[in-house]
Amino acid sequence: MPIHLLHGDAKSPDSFLIREKLDKLLEGVPREGNLNFSVFDLSETGTTIFDVVSSALTVPFLGGQRVVVAKGVKSVERFFKKPDEDETHEEDLGASGETIVRAVEQLGDLLDDALLIFVEENGHLDGRIAFYRALKKVRCVIDESKAMWFDAAAGDTDNAVKFIQAEAGRLGIRIDGDAAERFATLVGSDKGSILQELRKLAIYAGPGASPTREDVEKVVTESYEAGIFHLVDVIGLRRTGEAMEVLSDLMDRGAAPPYILAMIARQVRIIGQVRELLESGVPSGDVAKVMKESPFVIRKVLGQVRIFPKFDYARVLDQLMETDVHLKRGTMPAKLALETLIARLAVGGPPLQRSGGVEAPGGSEYHPRKGRPV
Repeated sequence: MPIHLLHGDAKSPDSFLIREKLDKLLEGVPREGNLNFSVFDLSETGTTIFDVVSSALTVPFLGGQRVVVAKGVKSVERFFKKPDEDETHEEDLGASGETIVRAVEQLGDLLDDALLIFVEENGHLDGRIAFYRALKKVRCVIDESKAMWFDAAAGDTDNAVKFIQAEAGRLGIRIDGDAAERFATLVGSDKGSILQELRKLAIYAGPGASPTREDVEKVVTESYEAGIFHLVDVIGLRRTGEAMEVLSDLMDRGAAPPYILAMIARQVRIIGQVRELLESGVPSGDVAKVMKESPFVIRKVLGQVRIFPKFDYARVLDQLMETDVHLKRGTMPAKLALETLIARLAVGGPPLQRSGGVEAPGGSEYHPRKGRPV
């Protein structure tokens, strides 16, 4: 099929598998100097789905195969209103959403030998929105990639440790359970990062060695995921200066601002849910099962619940949504928007602007909870 969508599982996307599948689809496609090969990033300002569709439908230059890769496809979701989870009616599309759907419908005319690949490495596309359904109508092959051990029913921590120990054995080193678990918390679920960091550890320790937890902490580079946990930790402890340093480190290492914001929002949401369950009398050992979340994640969050101050969820939601508006519309530099959010969360201050809404382009008012200009 000429159209593919590569994205992650709703709870735990595996970016390594997604990149691996992309490379397989592009196997044999010349890239350097190939006028029929184009890559777009839909998360970048000025790049639209219409550019992608137009490029894909363009007749190949001097023959050959037209190949188009569109990354950051989740950013398209912002043009669509999602229904509530208990609602079954179709969403009421705005003009921009309708236009996007019409553009996708044109892909039914794509040449049989063309190749169009939509990619979202760090997230999951909502199957309820019209954009996703439009892709299915043009017979798009949809492929979800899930991190191997982020499955509460499967006992994810044990699977993570087993995977790390098995790969370490192939590299000629032995790593015990404690060191392997620490390795997992530092590196996260991206298999590419795991293999890369294990190679570093094997070189450091030497053939036949048994690196310790201390060796792991000395050699292994902390992942974005672990960095977010650290960031939320220091926000909860109200160490604002350290939180700014962690943010700078994440961005210097290439973590995208929307990803950082999404992960902060996810952690705040889980912290709030865990606190409510504990206060309602649910034993800490049952929280992961009740929430249908990874025990690996919940164990870490239980520590954050103890240090994170109680907060007004409505106010925090406003802060998160307003920061999202600034990032998407460029009304504030990305780093400054995130720094401001972190400072507000750490001190429990007011929203970035006013809780009623921020000014949208054209002078209309943007209401965070409604998520659209009114």
